[in-house]
Amino acid sequence: MRIRWTERASSDLLSIHTFIAEQSESYADAVYERLLVRPQQLVDQPLSGSIVPEYGRDDIREVFLHSFRLIYLVVADEVQILTVAHGARILDFEPPVR
Repeated sequence: MRIRWTERASSDLLSIHTFIAEQSESYADAVYERLLVRPQQLVDQPLSGSIVPEYGRDDIREVFLHSFRLIYLVVADEVQILTVAHGARILDFEPPVR
């Protein structure tokens, strides 16, 4: 199983870094690195995350880091990180159609 960050998720990650860096560059760097590493457990256990309640699909799951939700899709031999969202934010993301 491999991890692939979608363009949207990569953009989310950079936006999070930029926002946090306004207060602390070093903390922003630390959070960014932790968010990058967090999905590595999915290489061996792709279904270890929780089903995303808003979608209720077995193939769309999430793992958490601090107050962030990393939402991902499990397909064949790949885990696609779809978006990274703050837990307080309403999801404005339409998942891929099965």
